[in-house]
Amino acid sequence: MELFVNDSVKLKPIDHENADLLFPLLKADLKEISQWFSIGEDYKLEYEHAFVDEKNPPFDETFVIYYDGQPCGRVGLYDYDQSKAELYLYYWVASAFRRKHIAIESILTVIDHLKSLGLKGVLFDLKKGNEYSIALINQLPNAVLLRDEGDILIYRCSLQ
Repeated sequence: MELFVNDSVKLKPIDHENADLLFPLLKADLKEISQWFSIGEDYKLEYEHAFVDEKNPPFDETFVIYYDGQPCGRVGLYDYDQSKAELYLYYWVASAFRRKHIAIESILTVIDHLKSLGLKGVLFDLKKGNEYSIALINQLPNAVLLRDEGDILIYRCSLQ
């Protein structure tokens, strides 16, 4: 299912085709991304294809972010906890597309989608040095720091 964010931004479920289109941007930002995510600098397109093949929507899903028709990042869902009706959300926007409010608007759209599915909360795990993401998450309605796990901060955004 595609999600409409605004006239410039749309979210499409990841597939092999849009993963291929997004991969050069991912590789260009890989050194930076590897600071925040468990992705080595030797990351290959085959790994992306395996990642795509393992998705199990709607609670294990990744959306490719399109800005003016070009893939520019992604928003993903993982670690769904059915007993708590919550899951984790991550995002990444390629460096060439930052500072256009793409990330926050995409996250808010996915959060609205998750509300419609009956989820109660969204979690974010952020490394302490990721000041930009911490500031972004603190802009979300109902976002609170849930716990400090040393190098990782866990935020929760209530959906109710």
